[in-house]
Amino acid sequence: MHPNPSSSNGSRRRVLTSGFSPSLAWLPIVLVAAVAGCGPKGPALVPAKGTITVDGKPADGASLIFHPVASKGAIASAAADAAGAFSVMSNGNPGIVTGTYKVTVTWPDPEKRPKEITLGGTIQDAPDLLGGKFVTVDKAATTVEITPATKQLAPIELSTK
Repeated sequence: MHPNPSSSNGSRRRVLTSGFSPSLAWLPIVLVAAVAGCGPKGPALVPAKGTITVDGKPADGASLIFHPVASKGAIASAAADAAGAFSVMSNGNPGIVTGTYKVTVTWPDPEKRPKEITLGGTIQDAPDLLGGKFVTVDKAATTVEITPATKQLAPIELSTK
């Protein structure tokens, strides 16, 4: 018979545990954080910017895709603002890996772009004002060389004619 912990004879019941120590509860968190922070960060990105015009006017909303010519590098992208200015992004991070890239361009008609996206709705792409002229790598709008010193790309000047 086990004595009652509140018995008058002062004896205490011994509680068996499963071997878990609350002081070790933080160990898995520390291990995950250590492993996550120790991996390779990937190649350095160069923060490249540029401008794009079509028939001499800013290509507001133009979409640019940077395709690596060699196996080095990864696809990067950019979207032009109302002034035709863009900043290149790679996997959601600003910049692009050094190397040579073919640049493809589409320019969705700003008048026919969806104004609002609804959950579960379907969206039809606005027509390409460039008529698909620069949409494939073999018809790339231009080729650019990214070096560690690249900050501003040469202006990309396209024509619909």
